[in-house]
Amino acid sequence: MQVVSGADWSVGLNSFSSNALTDTRVLAKLGLGLRGLYQDLTEEPLPEFLVMFVRELEEREQGQEPTAD
Repeated sequence: MQVVSGADWSVGLNSFSSNALTDTRVLAKLGLGLRGLYQDLTEEPLPEFLVMFVRELEEREQGQEPTAD
């Protein structure tokens, strides 16, 4: 087994940092921000150039031949 010394970069409840409570708050704030960004992305309409690919995949899934638009 190889041991590497240096700063511990782990964070959160299982971290070895001096203030795990602060780490937990930072992670909670970060998680909330990421959830908001992800929700914004999922609410945006699908770009038009991807619509035909999704339609083709749906038709293949249903066992149909792709239609030409």
